[in-house]
Amino acid sequence: MMLVFQERRKSRKAWAPALLAAVIAFSAISFPARSVEAADAAGPKDAKEVEAFVDEFFKRPEVASSLAGSAVVVVGNDKVLLNKGYGYADVESKKPVDPDKTMFRIASISKVFTATAVMQLVEEGKIDLDQDVSPYLKGVTIPNKTGSKLTMRHLLTHTTGFDKTDVLTAPDATRKDYPLEQYIKENLPTIVRKPGAAYRYDNLAFNYQGLIVQNVTGKPFEQVIDDQIFRPLQMTNSDFRMTDKVLENLATGYNQLKEPWPQYQLMPTIAPDGGMFATGTDMSKFMLAQLNGGKLGENRILQENTVKEMQRVQVGIHSEIPNMALGFEMFFQEHFNGETVIGKGGDLEGYHSWMWLLPEQKVGGFVVTNSDASDIREQLFAAFMDHYYPKTEKERPAITLTKAQLAHFEGSYQYLRAPLIYYKVKAEDGYLSVAGPNSTRKLKPVGELLFQDEDGKLGAFKKDEAGNISYFYYLLIDAWCERITPSPNYSDVPRNHPYADDIYTLRDLGGVLNQTSTLFEPDGKTTRAQFAAQIVQLAGITKSHQPSNFADLKAHPYETEIQTLLEIHVLSGTSAQRFEPDRTITREEAAVIIYRLSRFLGFPPIPAKLSGKTSGWAEEAVQFIVGARLYGPEIKSTDEGTDFRSKDPLLKKEAAAILNRFAKLFASSAGI
Repeated sequence: MMLVFQERRKSRKAWAPALLAAVIAFSAISFPARSVEAADAAGPKDAKEVEAFVDEFFKRPEVASSLAGSAVVVVGNDKVLLNKGYGYADVESKKPVDPDKTMFRIASISKVFTATAVMQLVEEGKIDLDQDVSPYLKGVTIPNKTGSKLTMRHLLTHTTGFDKTDVLTAPDATRKDYPLEQYIKENLPTIVRKPGAAYRYDNLAFNYQGLIVQNVTGKPFEQVIDDQIFRPLQMTNSDFRMTDKVLENLATGYNQLKEPWPQYQLMPTIAPDGGMFATGTDMSKFMLAQLNGGKLGENRILQENTVKEMQRVQVGIHSEIPNMALGFEMFFQEHFNGETVIGKGGDLEGYHSWMWLLPEQKVGGFVVTNSDASDIREQLFAAFMDHYYPKTEKERPAITLTKAQLAHFEGSYQYLRAPLIYYKVKAEDGYLSVAGPNSTRKLKPVGELLFQDEDGKLGAFKKDEAGNISYFYYLLIDAWCERITPSPNYSDVPRNHPYADDIYTLRDLGGVLNQTSTLFEPDGKTTRAQFAAQIVQLAGITKSHQPSNFADLKAHPYETEIQTLLEIHVLSGTSAQRFEPDRTITREEAAVIIYRLSRFLGFPPIPAKLSGKTSGWAEEAVQFIVGARLYGPEIKSTDEGTDFRSKDPLLKKEAAAILNRFAKLFASSAGI
């Protein structure tokens, strides 16, 4: 299952992105050998040859069978070499994709337009990239626990240090008008990590940029984009507003089952981080301007030096593994084939996009699809790079490090964007063993702080200011992993305890409610409130700011955690007025909560043969738990089926087993 966390936001997938992998599963895809021969000379030059190459790509059975529709653009040497639609903008009516008229949600590629508006204000001297952003926020105060200033450069490079970078909303949570400033004020993050210290994909940061653009110019964000980017580039079919024209020309988005998504509004209504609509034709104009020093024809949107600064690598965990320019990212690095590539990807329900630029070659590409079942971005990009810039294989010789030297890298590393995902790194003779929840890989040292696995994928570590190994970057493309400070053992959970791995892993991931206690009380019972709070804490879900409607939750210690899950329909009350937070939760109740969460994240049902007694309302959920083996050693299976002991109270050790194994299931879906 490939569920993209990446930048999917504004609704359930905004969290499941971080969650499901952003990461991704992109790295786990294999590609069939191309049948079109590599171009004779580096780079696309002839329009007919480019069209033949892309046409053949879309004829691949694995591409054609899943495709709804797509728009593809290739530009090179100040010319549009390809601007073509494939498949259908609407499958039912067989309406073809028209590159001039069919509009798509380009999702997080919107961020590059937001960054461009910011850089225009930098040129005018109205914004300083390295000044504290507080004066630009005009009364919006971001709590800061670090004592270090937050700058516009941090906002542009996903290095804010925010404790939350994504906002979770229910799939049916829409408003006709949700202003950007209100959205910002209702979703204030806290700066918990020194700005600039770590890379973590950050949707909130780009909404802050949009607010700053509004504040500095005194005009609505969308008007600034219209006046300063769309009109000069004659992008007449692009918008940040869902107008009647957009609705008339917008390609229908489809889910994994190829069913149409209902049209949805984003939150905020004008979303600088992902709310833009555009055609392939309009995207070609923006790409040409970026590749021509900020100019298209006689119209200029940026000065040449500004463009160079915008496209320059600003953040990377290692010199050989760059992460961010200003608004641009460096995803899919294994396909760069030695070229300098900057890009931007985007994901929303039903829409997946990727724009890549090779500034030194003055070449770029763009692809967008309108189906969750046909996310072919990386395949096309890989084929494009192999075809036009064939890679010259260079074997990296391993360097010799002793086991004692490698021991400096040992520890657990937690993915900053989704706490459910982590690595455990162990020193071996000549290499590091890197264990994710689903697999273990060998990484050999090939440079200072630089490692390579058996498949040639690079990973790197970073030291903090004190010289200690603090971050690890490997496979997960949109954030670094932070080294976890190990905690002392619980006095009542020896390391040979049958639930020790579940309990201690859960604590390492932040899923234990009282992290400082020396007792775990493994045989104690779990309440409904405690189980809900553990889920929110473990998953790193942004907490709701809304008060609960349940009378028995008022002023409860876990009111906000429970309300958070209520809003996304993972929890429900025991009646219209009551939740009963302090009642012991039964095993089948816990199963229903986990199952609802799994469905929210896109996991399919899993049938299983059950024995014992389970309530009818919980049977499908218990089957999922049993089928996915989300339980500890307390459960045994026989030929008659598995007795989940559904009616029993859930003990703390059993809750740890369910939650830890759910985290492993989640991480395995991300290919980790």
